Amino acid sequence: MAPTPVQQPLNGQHVETVEERFRRLEATWMAEVGHHSSTTKLVNHPAFQEIIGMGRAVVPLMLRDLEVRPRLWVWALPEITGAHPVPVSDRGNIGKMSEAWLCWARQNGYQW
Repeated sequence: MAPTPVQQPLNGQHVETVEERFRRLEATWMAEVGHHSSTTKLVNHPAFQEIIGMGRAVVPLMLRDLEVRPRLWVWALPEITGAHPVPVSDRGNIGKMSEAWLCWARQNGYQW
């Protein structure tokens, strides 16, 4: 995915790409609530909500992460895509949820 500027440069400053913003927010989110087991705390964190607000531009980044290892992006993907590919029997199992999302993404033509 080509880097996409998300803001205009000010006085020749660096323009933050979608991926840079995504990774910055991810780092903030994980540093502040990554140790919590509460899904509510994880998904209600402002950085996580801002990532969701970035929309479909971050879906390939999340899928790339899921391909490396199961991740908590399985909680953001339904909010962004409106899809719900995880069977009820697999909900709560981050590994199986990640697999379901990767399968869904391949079936729906996503590239990452």
